[in-house]
Amino acid sequence: MSIAYRPKLVAATQTIKLPKDVVEEMYRASARFAELFETLEILLDKKTLRRIRQEEAQYRRRQYVVAKGAREIRKVLST
Repeated sequence: MSIAYRPKLVAATQTIKLPKDVVEEMYRASARFAELFETLEILLDKKTLRRIRQEEAQYRRRQYVVAKGAREIRKVLST
C-alpha cells in the first residue's frame, strides 16, 4: 500500500466492527497497563514510598486506631 493511498483509506474508514470478546480483552489489557503505570508512579515517588514504609512499620507495631462508622471516624480525625 502506498503512502499516498493510505490517507484515503483512513479517511474512508469511520467505523469498525470487533467481536465483543476482543473489545473486552482490550479493555482488560488497558486496565492492567493503567494499574502498572500507577504502581510505577508510586515506586518512583520517594516521598510517597517513605510514607508507605513508615505506615507499614506503625501497622506492625499496632499503632493504629479502629473506627467503626462515620461518627467514630470523625472523632478520630478531629483529635
